[in-house]
Amino acid sequence: MNENASKSFLFSFFGGLLIGSIAAIFLKMFFSLSTTAFMYLMISVGFTLVGSLAGLLIWINSTKDDHQSIEKAQHDATHDSLTGLLNRAGLLDELEFSIQEARENEMALGVLFLDLNRFKVINDSMGHDAGDELLCIVAERLKKAVRSTDVVARFGGDEFIVVSRGLLSKKSVVSVATQILKSFAEPVSLAGGKQIVSTSIGVAITDHHDTRDAQELLRDADSAMFEAKRNKTGHAVFDDSQRQKNIKRLEIEQDLTAAFEKDEFVVFYQPIIDVMTRDIYAFEALVRWNHPTQGLLMPGEFLGVAEEVGMMGKIGDLVLREACAQASIWNHLSASARNVKMSINVAEQQLTNPDFLEDIVSVLSWSGLHADQLILEITEDVMVEHLDGLDALRRIKSLGVSLAIDDFGTGQSSLSYIKEFDMVSTLKIDQTFVRDMNSEGADRAIIEATIAMARALDMSIVAEGVEHKEQLEALRQLGVHKMQGYFFNRPVAAEVVDPQRWFGRNQEEPQERSIGFKPVEVSHGYAQRGDAS
Repeated sequence: MNENASKSFLFSFFGGLLIGSIAAIFLKMFFSLSTTAFMYLMISVGFTLVGSLAGLLIWINSTKDDHQSIEKAQHDATHDSLTGLLNRAGLLDELEFSIQEARENEMALGVLFLDLNRFKVINDSMGHDAGDELLCIVAERLKKAVRSTDVVARFGGDEFIVVSRGLLSKKSVVSVATQILKSFAEPVSLAGGKQIVSTSIGVAITDHHDTRDAQELLRDADSAMFEAKRNKTGHAVFDDSQRQKNIKRLEIEQDLTAAFEKDEFVVFYQPIIDVMTRDIYAFEALVRWNHPTQGLLMPGEFLGVAEEVGMMGKIGDLVLREACAQASIWNHLSASARNVKMSINVAEQQLTNPDFLEDIVSVLSWSGLHADQLILEITEDVMVEHLDGLDALRRIKSLGVSLAIDDFGTGQSSLSYIKEFDMVSTLKIDQTFVRDMNSEGADRAIIEATIAMARALDMSIVAEGVEHKEQLEALRQLGVHKMQGYFFNRPVAAEVVDPQRWFGRNQEEPQERSIGFKPVEVSHGYAQRGDAS
């Protein structure tokens, strides 16, 4: 009973009792207990009973209200206010129960961790109301896509969890993930228009032999989700190989901080070739980690971890300074080097840094590199997810710095965004399209469409991942003249580059010699020196 109800009950009870008592005393003192007096006495007692009864009714009603308030508070504590689904707290309780139930009944249990693709783009471009509406639509789709016995929860932000219970085999859990992916195929009606919304799903599967608890299953499903998002496979299942990867990632994470202190990061340079002139058009600066026990680590082995722990901005700044300084050194050693640009990848954490423009100005001033020699490469996804940062990119371009979209065609953008990238001068075709462009499939058509669009928007094209002469010839026939890849040269350390030879101008007519750039020995048409990546 709450405080107000208690006061009401006590007031009614004692009020009635007081009135009855006063009446009885009054009658006793001044009147003999005649029949009439007896009736007055009974009336006073009646007041007491009525007051008590009123207090009792108030107490019963208050108790009912308290019970409803407690139920509502309990529901609010375990459910998401927007979608009505279980929240994180409610999910953990339900998942622990489901794990115990699966062990007792010797059944399979699946934990599916979902993260919406492009949610931030929709939320930022269409507004938070549209974002909230989308989350509610997703919640309804998930409930319809799974069985009534399954658990659906909103874990936070644009992350959802499905607990698939009572399954006979682990294969059935994967079928649930496939069914959910199919449910996302239908476009979403949002703010008067149609939007394609996809998701990446990580799957953790347990049986009665498994000893993992709720937190561990969620951790493993989350890890598998990142694998699915990184590889764009729709869904991924956590297994022992993934567990070993996680152990290695944890070791990498612990070693990253020491890597800065011990100056273990090095920058390699891969030439980008103008196949019409056979000269180096630019170098792309690529970071490597000279790990004390694991040797030279490639970017894919540590950059993902660095991004997760917030160190990509620091690594990006290091590469920016090192590469600009190296380009400036080459300028002093060879006059022809001033015709060669330095292309540097920009991390998301750099782009979102409000001081990024000032950092570029500072590095250019410190290194002495001309702004028109610098190219900044930004991935398609990062640009789309940070449309509010396009003005900052325009200011960077005003310095004379060139901007390029890296890995074009592999991101989550739509063509409608491309017109927003008026500050971009170059599109880099991702190697995944180049790799299979001569086989049957859509890759060549995608490259042709990209080239046509780039020409219409007055952008130049660079093809990545050229490894065979057939690819080179096919790209050249399509009008692509700038390329990079192992067919030309692997990334090399700065000391491998001989400025007097690598930057020397090729004076021969292109048709009078095999394709290759002059500074190095030619094998099957292109340079193979410095094959250390």
